[in-house]
Amino acid sequence: MLRYAANTGRIKVVHQQIAHYAAPAPVYWRKGLTPNSPDRKFSPLKTHLFAQYANIIQNNAVILLLSMKDVPIPIIQKLRADLIGTAMPKTASNPFGIPKGSSSEREKPTLLSIRAHMFVAAMRKDHTANAAQRAVVPLLEGPISVVLLPKLDPGHLLSVLKVLERINPKGATTSRQKALGDDPLAMPPPGGGGVRRAKPPPTPIVTVVGGITEGRLFMLPELRDVTKLPSLETLHSQLIGLLSAPASQLAGVLGQAAGGSVVRTLDGFRRGLEEEANGTAKADTNTP
Repeated sequence: MLRYAANTGRIKVVHQQIAHYAAPAPVYWRKGLTPNSPDRKFSPLKTHLFAQYANIIQNNAVILLLSMKDVPIPIIQKLRADLIGTAMPKTASNPFGIPKGSSSEREKPTLLSIRAHMFVAAMRKDHTANAAQRAVVPLLEGPISVVLLPKLDPGHLLSVLKVLERINPKGATTSRQKALGDDPLAMPPPGGGGVRRAKPPPTPIVTVVGGITEGRLFMLPELRDVTKLPSLETLHSQLIGLLSAPASQLAGVLGQAAGGSVVRTLDGFRRGLEEEANGTAKADTNTP
């Protein structure tokens, strides 16, 4: 290193230990490295996101994928509040809450914005969601958010879907529906006779592009079919009823036996056999 000495006006060569500055930097990506290579290093942010998304996939039964484009912050805040309301008792201001008289308990859903490429990487590492990873990739276009449900409750899922539909303003249309209509930037016909219209402001749209549950990808119509299933508590009671049916039947048979009905049935069967045997013997004696 060169240093200028002001008192003498000369440049001196100063020897310093530069091993610390010459240390090799972390390798974030280099040609020939695979994603699973031990030499590949990730930035702290990517490492944190990967661990967070892997934890989300493992600890949530239902993951709804949302496409949120041009959605202002007040609408996102209202959406979060409405989603939390689905886990509270139903009131006039909270129409999608837990119905009165229901004994079911719901956990609060979570709305989270994600980075699509890191979320797909976390799905690739998880053995339960690896099968749905390829089907999810085409759906993750633009800003993507997820709604997390820790438990699979068809009634709760239906309430969440209704909240997501209600958050969109009336008359909101998707980009595909707009493409089928009149183009606001269409050029006037040749020779004039038309006015170039201004492009309307973008309409905020929250679209459910799919859902992941039990390692499978469900589209919106399939998610609606899932909401028609009975709750887990109802299925448990039906299963207990089926398992207890043979025991109740056996208890009924034993109760009848204790009352003597089985004894009377066997006694009547014995008398019938004796009468049949006596009739056969008389017929044999009458024959020459």
